[in-house]
Amino acid sequence: MGKAKLAYTVWQWGTETKEQFIQALQDITDVGYDTFESVKAAIDVFDGKPEPFLAICRAYKVKPNGFYFHLNGQWENDVEDVRRKLPFMAACDITRMNVQATGVKGRPANQEELDYDLKAITAIGEMAKPYGIMPCLHPHYNTTVMYEREIDFIMQNTDPELVAFGPDTAHMKAGGCDPVAVIRKYADRVQFTHLKDITSDGVEAAGMQAGVEVYTNFRELGEGVIDFPSIFHILDDVGYDGYFTVELDRSRFSHKESAARSMAYMNKAYFGI
Repeated sequence: MGKAKLAYTVWQWGTETKEQFIQALQDITDVGYDTFESVKAAIDVFDGKPEPFLAICRAYKVKPNGFYFHLNGQWENDVEDVRRKLPFMAACDITRMNVQATGVKGRPANQEELDYDLKAITAIGEMAKPYGIMPCLHPHYNTTVMYEREIDFIMQNTDPELVAFGPDTAHMKAGGCDPVAVIRKYADRVQFTHLKDITSDGVEAAGMQAGVEVYTNFRELGEGVIDFPSIFHILDDVGYDGYFTVELDRSRFSHKESAARSMAYMNKAYFGI
């Protein structure tokens, strides 16, 4: 058994009301999770005030391990909004945040787009460092950081003290990457990990939710083609002690049932329970 810890994402329950957040916490704690990742929209739901957010967390005896941000090519959204939200995250003892690159569809990124995202994520890293928060590059299908060469460009042109890697197993597979090989390449820079399975190469899009595209052929852990044991082995070997944060865009059952199925897989395949 390695040193990594387990968490679940809660944006799937909705990002518009406190009631959706409360339902998410009720469901994941019923299953057995005690840590979760949220998205930047949740900070707006609480009007940028951390205490009401933390009061709900305390009521359910859970803690956040990060917030997820997505770039859209506008500096106001991509950098200035992060600047406004950093104090909230710091008040929640957050040390990691995921950053998804700018959306594009049906083509690789051009150099201008990659240069912009590099500039934006570097600026975020510089702003976040005084707060003790590390932004993690999150590869995502239909964005400027989808293919391996795009991952390489950002990772090889950023300071490891300012930008880490936050791989997503299903999105890398959907983008034609070998998740095992990419994680092996950047294992020493992995500081956050999204785990989800996928049935095949490519994706089946199902529209937008919480500002990002969601897909229907992602699956609970162990129900697709991702080689999770190899990924666990690689990260254990480098002493990864961060979170394996489980995520699933859309459930064929219920969000709670999907969370339970993936926990059962992790208990068997990683924790040896």
